[in-house]
Amino acid sequence: MNVLLVEDEDTVAEVVMEAMKSWGQKVVWVTSKKEAAAKIAESYFDMVLLDIMLPDGYGYEIIPDIKRARPDVNIITMTGYNTLEMERTVRSYGITYYLSKPVNLDEFKTIVDHIEGKRVKEAETHG
Repeated sequence: MNVLLVEDEDTVAEVVMEAMKSWGQKVVWVTSKKEAAAKIAESYFDMVLLDIMLPDGYGYEIIPDIKRARPDVNIITMTGYNTLEMERTVRSYGITYYLSKPVNLDEFKTIVDHIEGKRVKEAETHG
């Protein structure tokens, strides 16, 4: 899968990228909403892993733009500042999964595998 990682914390991004690459995913990393919007406009992604707290605002604010450009993209959000209100707000945007940081890599691998399996099934059905 082609994955866009939108994360401003280097340590988190490096751990997630290393794991995803070891699982066979191609990962492009950006650190802001502005960079994410530019990448989505120029490249195809199967999945967006989106941090909620970014230097230029809330990551979830770009979800409508992502969905307009790629209605079938899987969006996984993550945050270290989880509250019930935040989770409700973010889920209202129709995301695929909502994760709290620190990201549990075993749980995350299960999610990635599920999305990968779903993509393969859809390709077989429509192919």
